[in-house]
Amino acid sequence: MAITITQAPSLPFDMGYGANPITLNGINTITPLPDKYALRIYIVGQADPIADIRQSPNRFARAIFDVQNILQSQIGPSNYNIDGLNASSIVQTRPLHIANGELVEYQIAHNTETNGELGPTWTTSPTVYTVIAGSKQYNQVPFNPNQYRPTVEEVPQGELCAAGTVMTGYGKPLSDNEWTITDQQTGDEFIQDGFTSPNGIQVQNVYADDQCTKTFYSKVIRQGGQVDPMVQGLEQFEVLQYSGIFLTTSATINNTQSNGGGPNVTPGQGLLVGGNFQTITMGTGPANINVTILPTTTHYYIIPTVWDQCNESEAAWSAQRYNIIEEPCNDYPHIQFAWLNSLGFRDQFTFTKKNEKKINTKRNEFLKEAADYNSSSYSVDIQSRGYTTYSQTITETWSASTEYINDNQVALIESMFKSAQVMVRFSKGEYANQWVPVRLQSSNFTSKNYRKDRLFQYTVNFTFANNIKSQRG
Repeated sequence: MAITITQAPSLPFDMGYGANPITLNGINTITPLPDKYALRIYIVGQADPIADIRQSPNRFARAIFDVQNILQSQIGPSNYNIDGLNASSIVQTRPLHIANGELVEYQIAHNTETNGELGPTWTTSPTVYTVIAGSKQYNQVPFNPNQYRPTVEEVPQGELCAAGTVMTGYGKPLSDNEWTITDQQTGDEFIQDGFTSPNGIQVQNVYADDQCTKTFYSKVIRQGGQVDPMVQGLEQFEVLQYSGIFLTTSATINNTQSNGGGPNVTPGQGLLVGGNFQTITMGTGPANINVTILPTTTHYYIIPTVWDQCNESEAAWSAQRYNIIEEPCNDYPHIQFAWLNSLGFRDQFTFTKKNEKKINTKRNEFLKEAADYNSSSYSVDIQSRGYTTYSQTITETWSASTEYINDNQVALIESMFKSAQVMVRFSKGEYANQWVPVRLQSSNFTSKNYRKDRLFQYTVNFTFANNIKSQRG
């Protein structure tokens, strides 16, 4: 009997921040008995391993490795100005974006070691694992990635449908937003217009100049032998604009490479989903969605769908609803926050009430003699400086407050307070409409709700991640 892998990270993906156990078994079946198990991790496409580790068998003759620290060194926040996706004049104009630094694919190889010498061969598992730069609870072993993936099955015999598939499960976006309503709670003619989102509709309030993104795990779960081969992943986004209760216009954004997504080159191509094509991020805010938002639009929906001729208006992942809030005349200049959420991608929220800037300067000074003793005579000008600044550090600190928010928005604010990577976009000033990195100074978060707090707001303090440059005196 050879060494076998009896436990491994979840498929098709797992989160990097949290346990990623790999358990090897079978060392006690090898003669002569080796001393240790050996494990290597290979990034797909690279010849050299990123890790080579050893472990003695435990009392069950197994070795349990947790490779989360190894995997975390390979993933991180987006290597791209993803928060400004499709915002013209800031980044390349394209409606969609695939993964770029947030995930990596890897394979596992195993061997044995005896007296410091490796066994004759390494056995590489053909399974390709994917790790995403998200976090999970300590007890999420195994992790359940299927909550972010829709399920398609073959159409029951006798059902009239040319596509050969039917939806039996629905996914969620890779977002910490928990404000969700049902199809019956929209207050408009969403259902009457033939649309449905069985997994609920996620809601977010935005302003006309907000830039937002939303990320979806594209690969679907295929069950049954007769599933349409064209159904492999996220196919397109339907964008529906409403004025009050009435649908005013709709548009389609295809998940194709020319739009920044893929892997399909043309709609309905049915290419297998893998690599960086596993996640699709869309510019979804009023200022960066790839459709023209009409002046009369009060809210709009984004419906992610698969290739499905049976029900093209059914959201395979939770539909996204954006309520466009009219800006009051007494609002402060808006500050929009974007951050790395718990699932490894981006969420956004706009702070609209009191904000203010403070400048803190720390100077290194020395006392300089007013007279120049290396001259022909003693003289002092009134402009001669005594205390002189050799160097100084300037820190720009801001505070920003939300408007009165509801219970459903608290989870999103909490996600931002926990984030290790936050960006802000000012609506006015020298940094207007640019996403700049900041450090949150507010380290405490207290959960609030209407029951105990009635009307409530949140205030956050932050500094820029880079200090202001200064001259010497």
